[in-house]
Amino acid sequence: MAFDYYHGVERKMDKKPIIAIALIAVIGVSAVGLYILFQPVDNPYDVAIVFATGGLGDKSFNDGCYKGVQDAVDDFGITFTYVEPQEVSQYGNFIRQFALHPGYIQPFDLIICIGYDQLAPLMEVAEEFPDQKFAIIDEALDNATTTETVEYPNCLGLKFKEHEGSALVGAMAGMMTTQDKLGFIGGFPIPLIHKFAGGFMWGANYTNPGVSLNISYTFDFGDPETGKTAADDLYDFGCDIIFGAAGASGLGVFTSVKEKNDTISYPIWNIGVDSPQMYLGCEDPEDPEGPSHTITSMLKKVDVAVYEAIEAIVDETFEGGVMEFDIANGGIDYEVNSTLLDIPQNILDTVDDLKEAIKNGTINMDPFSDLYWIEE
Repeated sequence: MAFDYYHGVERKMDKKPIIAIALIAVIGVSAVGLYILFQPVDNPYDVAIVFATGGLGDKSFNDGCYKGVQDAVDDFGITFTYVEPQEVSQYGNFIRQFALHPGYIQPFDLIICIGYDQLAPLMEVAEEFPDQKFAIIDEALDNATTTETVEYPNCLGLKFKEHEGSALVGAMAGMMTTQDKLGFIGGFPIPLIHKFAGGFMWGANYTNPGVSLNISYTFDFGDPETGKTAADDLYDFGCDIIFGAAGASGLGVFTSVKEKNDTISYPIWNIGVDSPQMYLGCEDPEDPEGPSHTITSMLKKVDVAVYEAIEAIVDETFEGGVMEFDIANGGIDYEVNSTLLDIPQNILDTVDDLKEAIKNGTINMDPFSDLYWIEE
């Protein structure tokens, strides 16, 4: 299977480097010369990324990963290569190709995989290449911490307590709803997405015990039109605030809320996810001016996780196991942007108090209790 590489210094890589290796070997050019050509000595760390379907431009998960890598470029001088699979079935081939590192003398210092769909193919490749270091976002090849014996010492899982951030935006939604009917749009009915839905319901009930939650799935992380259709249906059903956790499919919710706002008699809103998305709720996201139709975003700082994984490579402290990000260590938060939407101060105070209580352990929220667990 042929595919294109894209390099962190904006140099497109194709099959020519592989041909070059063969030619150079024939004419006897030294390995040092080849190393300088494809892996400059002033950029000693090289990282590869297999993005999730939906690709760059999702304003969410993949873009967050890209930001983390760019931050590492700025701070550590790394170079990076990435691929954007179009189908889930391509993941295994791409991970293996990077592990084989065609066109490079040295293996990649780190290969980053994104999402639950990459877990199974990564496990297979990681066993094949025990000396290659991998990191995977949202999953782990085993759930041991780095202080325990790990089955895959070459693999680091980067996981998040999404339910904590979802509780914060749920608490805000519970106070801002006028219809006591909220909506949630997930990518797939899987445990990861249940954490978003369960935390959202927990937070909404924390501030408004009479609220109800209606759930829809896009069954795709890369189809904004499907996300828009799901949002249209929920708004028509009477939901006045929708929280989407569906990757690029969730971008359709922003289109829906702006269109439906002109036809529904009461105010309707939405909530962003992963990155600061309040600007997407403005009529012109390219030149955002308030008021936004997006009241907040649940911030899942994938950029921070990716940066720390790369930093561990640079510092030579990389270990297999799991790194978990939450409110307490700054990996989870929520967005406030008063220039785009003026949220009443009493609502912000309540959410901040909840945030502090979760952070210091005063409140131990459990989105998987009988009351909030979302069963299929």
